Amino acid sequence: MFKKTKLVTLSLSLSLALAACGGADEAPEETGVGEGAVDFEIVPEEGAELLLWSDGDEQLKWAELMAEKFEEEYGIPVQVEEVNQEDAPERLATDGPQGLAGDVFASTHDRIGRAISAGLVLENFWPEQYEEEFMEAAITATSFDGELYGYPSGIETYALYYNTDLVEEAPETMDELFEVANEVTEGNQYGFMMEPENLYFTYAFLGGYGGYVFGDDGTNPNDIGLNNEGSVQGAEVLVRIRDEILPGMANEDITYDVRTALFEGGDLAFDINGPWAVRGYEDAGVNFNVAPLPLLDNGENPTSFSGTRGFYVNAYTDYPDAASLLAQFITNEENLLESYQITGALPPRLALVDHEDIQSNEIAVGFLEQATHAHPMPNIPEMPLVWDPMAAAFTEIWNRDVDIQEALDRAVNTIEKAIQEQQQ
Repeated sequence: MFKKTKLVTLSLSLSLALAACGGADEAPEETGVGEGAVDFEIVPEEGAELLLWSDGDEQLKWAELMAEKFEEEYGIPVQVEEVNQEDAPERLATDGPQGLAGDVFASTHDRIGRAISAGLVLENFWPEQYEEEFMEAAITATSFDGELYGYPSGIETYALYYNTDLVEEAPETMDELFEVANEVTEGNQYGFMMEPENLYFTYAFLGGYGGYVFGDDGTNPNDIGLNNEGSVQGAEVLVRIRDEILPGMANEDITYDVRTALFEGGDLAFDINGPWAVRGYEDAGVNFNVAPLPLLDNGENPTSFSGTRGFYVNAYTDYPDAASLLAQFITNEENLLESYQITGALPPRLALVDHEDIQSNEIAVGFLEQATHAHPMPNIPEMPLVWDPMAAAFTEIWNRDVDIQEALDRAVNTIEKAIQEQQQ
């Protein structure tokens, strides 16, 4: 399973472990990594010093705490640098070969595929352990070509926020949501609003009717399902939102900032958003709760995109063993619970799902329930080519009432051409 470079590293580590245990005649120290599984201890390189790239704000605070704890336990200094997790893979491509990149870096799973395919990322040293102890969606998201590369640190999806001062409870079906939203909408107060051009959110409807981005669980760029019958049905939900709830409102008028401001101001009853919005809404003093997305008229759950944050090890690191230990350390059970407490990120470790700190939080439970219906966003290098053409298609449908099939066919044709150019 491991690449040649990694085998060399593991062999060196095992040799060091043997020496530390008294020589080759003695067995290396074994460490249990789950029921029925045994792994050998990885020994950090002598003189190792690490650079950890982390996202900002609360994520940065948590990363700095992890650096302190890791140095206390292993005696290895870790410098933390703020690098946006969306930008980290791009910077790795330029900074990695020059020795300037983080030894360990955070990234969203949908941005990492190109870096992995370019050989810039080391595989996870403990794949069997992680497959056993983490959510399947998180493992799928941080794997590439059947190999696990990431160390998952947070899983997120979006769900339905509802203002409990405006509505008593969450609707169970989309029909009920439309009914209640129309009752609430009056003047500058809106029942429901979402960005029509943003595939990240609208995919929930497409997927719920059988649409998909790429075939074979998001790994086959030669099979695009964004213009199939299910995707057309999903886009019809957008048209219904436009006609029944937001008539006369142009796509450009419905931005993320607009709808979050309305919800913060108590003027929006329902909002589809992710866990990153919780703190802002709480700070604004809104009384709200979170529930799974309402059932579609086919009786199916909307399939929101799930995203997995993870840490990855730079293939150019001078200290692959130490770096891998750091990635493992910050994603252990204790530290991911601290991540949840500091950042609000839902931990993908199975053992933490039923933790009292999470189960006592109705908002967290709402997101976790929706996560059971979510699809991991494809992480192959072709995924970035999808967003703009689909945004253009949804804008045409919303603003100009262009035929849905025609608009989606045009978007898929554009995506296919872009993929062909990229693969040349």
